[in-house]
Amino acid sequence: TSLVLMAKTGMFAPFALYLIALGVASLWLAYSRGWIALSWPGALGADLAVIGVTLRALSPQHQDLAGAALLLQWLLLGAYVASIAVNTLVRHRRVTVLEVVQTVVALLISFGGTLLMTRATGSLPAAIGVASLVFGLACYGVAYAFVETREGLERNAYFYTTLALVLVLAGCALVLHEPWLGRAFAVLGVLAAARWNRVGRLNMLLHAATYVVAAAIASGALGYGAWALAAAPEGPWPLPRVTTVLVLAATALTIVLAAARPRPEGGVPADGARVVMLLVLLWVASATVIGLLAPLIAGLPDRSVNLGALATLRTCVLAVAALLIAWVARHARFREWAWLVYPLLVVVGLKMVVQDFQQSRPRTLFIALALFGAALIIAPRLRRGSAKAG
Repeated sequence: TSLVLMAKTGMFAPFALYLIALGVASLWLAYSRGWIALSWPGALGADLAVIGVTLRALSPQHQDLAGAALLLQWLLLGAYVASIAVNTLVRHRRVTVLEVVQTVVALLISFGGTLLMTRATGSLPAAIGVASLVFGLACYGVAYAFVETREGLERNAYFYTTLALVLVLAGCALVLHEPWLGRAFAVLGVLAAARWNRVGRLNMLLHAATYVVAAAIASGALGYGAWALAAAPEGPWPLPRVTTVLVLAATALTIVLAAARPRPEGGVPADGARVVMLLVLLWVASATVIGLLAPLIAGLPDRSVNLGALATLRTCVLAVAALLIAWVARHARFREWAWLVYPLLVVVGLKMVVQDFQQSRPRTLFIALALFGAALIIAPRLRRGSAKAG
């Protein structure tokens, strides 16, 4: 009936509000009566109605007000999250598939709609960002204080911490600008790793890896790394920014905290998270070293760099990185570092074929070949030593 009245009257917002209420009511019928089948179409109707209001507000005719669209987006998220919180925290029930799916959809609608409205109006919804940060921190607090202390509610702990992660990431992106956004994510990565180091919760290690990647992206460190490692620069050589160096230091500290437990546990997901952080560290550290040394070793009077010398510098830095990774992997707490030794050597070899043999002169090519050959000999032996240590 609501869909028909929307089509006939051309008014979406009042009926969208009604469908949100109907969706939440169907969710509570599922809680109290076990009528799960009713809650799925109720949630779908609420989601489609809010999407319709958002699209109408973004249309050139502005058939619905942007404020009404924002209100409905966050009302949808707040109503469902509040209901789920009562069911899981007050009634101590396990989170269900419907609750997880609807929370994800409501998050996409709310934050996606907010970002679209922001681009259309040209204003930054700082108030929504602050509210998102507050609710994200509250979700972390709920997970630590009420969920992790109870037996049999591990799924709920992952639900609330994941919700907190999304809210904090989105809130920071809405409130902060560069360079503070990358720095904030870097600090959060260190804090999450410290929490993992203290209590050994796998979700905190996964959050630390996520924050580290977000910091590298938001600060531009990954982009600078791609440019410093692979580009053929023309004109003055730019040095790495202060934020890039800070992200590098925070990533290194996060990795140390992530491996500081006597026996790093968590299985394959934990190993994967640590490898992701190592990849970010390798990428940003190599780019930072190349960025600082290129003007000194390959610099020209016009502040540009010699491509041949730059190619050799890149090869030398990556070869030394392979040796350092193989050496650190000898320690049992960094055993997963050994996984990157052979892939990194392969990358260096391919990079020499593409860059060094085409751009380097015989003198600089000799240095690159010598150091790469030494890495091919020494790194596998160090890796075998790390396997024995493991």
